[in-house]
Amino acid sequence: MHTYTLLTDFRGGTYISQKAAEDLRTACVLWMEEMASGGYVPQLNARAFTKAFFADIDELPPVPLDDLRNVWVFHLLLGKDLLDLHIVQTEVTTNVLHRTKPFG
Repeated sequence: MHTYTLLTDFRGGTYISQKAAEDLRTACVLWMEEMASGGYVPQLNARAFTKAFFADIDELPPVPLDDLRNVWVFHLLLGKDLLDLHIVQTEVTTNVLHRTKPFG
């Protein structure tokens, strides 16, 4: 399983989530299900969002960014609004901060 970090920009807000999935498409479907469940992103029309997602995910899938490894961008047009999704395949380890010098 891979870990994917998904950064969503929509109507002035940025929303971040992580999904464990076997592949990029599966991670995107898990993200879509979370987004469509409601309440996560204000002003998102879940029905229009789901319809746009399934219309585009296979025909216009996430595009890898030039000169970067494991980074993609996916755009969805929702009426007059554009939703941008940036996806980064990450490997997550225990969050441990090692400080060698004081901050400041």
